[in-house]
Amino acid sequence: MSATAEQYFPLVVPATSLLLGLALLAGWRSLRDHRYLLWLAGGYICTVFPLAAQILMDNARMATWSVLTGAMYCAGSWATAQGFALRSGGRVSGPAALAISLITLLALFCFSRLDDVLGTRIVFLNLGMGLLLALALPVLFDSEQPDTLFERLLRRTYLLLVAYAILRPLLAWLLAGWFTSSGLPRSGLWLWMLAFNLLLNLWLLFLLLGGLAQQLMGELRHERNHDPLTQLLNRRAFFEIANHRLQHDPARPWALLACDVDHFKQVNDTWGHAAGDNVLRQVGVLLQQMTRPDDLVARFGGEEFVLLVHCHDLSTAARIAERIRVGLSQMHCSPAKQSITASFGVTMVATAQDLESALERADLAVYQAKHEGRNRLILSPSQDGTDCMLPDQQATP
Repeated sequence: MSATAEQYFPLVVPATSLLLGLALLAGWRSLRDHRYLLWLAGGYICTVFPLAAQILMDNARMATWSVLTGAMYCAGSWATAQGFALRSGGRVSGPAALAISLITLLALFCFSRLDDVLGTRIVFLNLGMGLLLALALPVLFDSEQPDTLFERLLRRTYLLLVAYAILRPLLAWLLAGWFTSSGLPRSGLWLWMLAFNLLLNLWLLFLLLGGLAQQLMGELRHERNHDPLTQLLNRRAFFEIANHRLQHDPARPWALLACDVDHFKQVNDTWGHAAGDNVLRQVGVLLQQMTRPDDLVARFGGEEFVLLVHCHDLSTAARIAERIRVGLSQMHCSPAKQSITASFGVTMVATAQDLESALERADLAVYQAKHEGRNRLILSPSQDGTDCMLPDQQATP
């Protein structure tokens, strides 16, 4: 029983690789946009046969099958490198990967069929696998992925995997004279190295799935917080972020700008809802372009937009709103290339408790701007409640 267990227990390693590959394949079937999962699944699955063959065969049979098992090892390493490169927004060099694979297989053929030298085969195979994995390193370390803890650990673990693949035969030779052993698949050191390789791949997969979960959570959070048409903040997210900023930085002055597109119903009635959606998207783009990164821009619904901008006083807020108003009036995004105008209400926000009241004041100011001819802005001072209009504005219906 002990001999059987000693021979077959290492099959846990290829069996685990198969299960990991199938798990990644199932993940890809559910997340088709993450195509790198398919490549990584192929990387794990391609190593199943050569790993099992090494465990069950003696060195003489391994020499007979060395080219085939080497080809599958190279395919697995190539697929793994491609998967990590795709995840980072790039690709590995196909010609370089093909050249490394062909040189590796040629060496395996020469040192198994022409001259059976186990040690040289081990060196060439591991060096080829390491170089194939290394093709993803430039893309991985120049990734556009957010610099999170998962990403940093993932890059360092992948680098360790590459170094381990290249240095593995040297380590084995230094510790146990692997190259002269006639029982390689059953040597204690080889089993320890199989276990370490399995743990390293499990850790790498854990980091990969952790990063994927973090990315999916970010996407879900973005969908929850943003308007799907304009990609601006929605009403709920606006109040959540605005309250947080006003509570944690009460000394910083903020102004609230309410914006309502003029005659928007006519756009929908005349040219259809697709044209209306295009107008709203263009307005959203312009609002983001004409504000700073730390300002909040939200679509509250329909043709109504709300901005929370950092400025010192109401007159500064009025200049910001006027610049946006002029920018909107110069847009020509309707099918008839007619200009799009908007009415604005502007007020200051004192505290988080004042936010709801400030929104009411800004809405009333927008209503007054509509009543007085549209395409203008009305200021609503927060202290005395009086309204005023910039003296140089003209009503443009």
